[in-house]
Amino acid sequence: MQACVVHTPGMHTPQELSAIADGEALSVGGLYWPRPYFPTRSERAGLIGQVIPGWAIPTGATAAWIWTGMGSPTPLAVLRPAKPALSPLARQLWRARELSPARHTVVTVAGQKILDPLSAQNELLRHGSSIDGDATQLLFLRELHGDQRAPTLMRVSGAQRDHVGAVLERMRTLQERYPDITR
Repeated sequence: MQACVVHTPGMHTPQELSAIADGEALSVGGLYWPRPYFPTRSERAGLIGQVIPGWAIPTGATAAWIWTGMGSPTPLAVLRPAKPALSPLARQLWRARELSPARHTVVTVAGQKILDPLSAQNELLRHGSSIDGDATQLLFLRELHGDQRAPTLMRVSGAQRDHVGAVLERMRTLQERYPDITR
């Protein structure tokens, strides 16, 4: 697989823009994908693995994008392991929250450590930012393996509770309006 470079969305090199315009490559949320087709789950995991540090574990919308292909993988959201500790510079640059074994389950997809679908759902609800995007990703994460278990939301702030309510309401609306894609 060719190297992937993270750009500000729309800021590809002239060669990349030419390949995209010729239909030989894709721009996926600011990431350059050197193939004319949308990446599979394994390819999405590999693509993200090329642009994040080795210690980083995709979370939230980034993990959900790997699992479902819905939405956008950027801005990249990652968790950091408790040990070994990261330098203050690395923590500042990535603003990665700490992985909590009590709340997160990590699995490996194509060699990339990633949160499992249920942990990704919890992260979307706790730390998501887009009601529409989070609802769509949550809907497809839940359908991924017929998983209808409710995410476990312990100790959420008032703002997080409001976000959770709005996302779940939007998800119910999507299920009602588009029953053919949500079954």
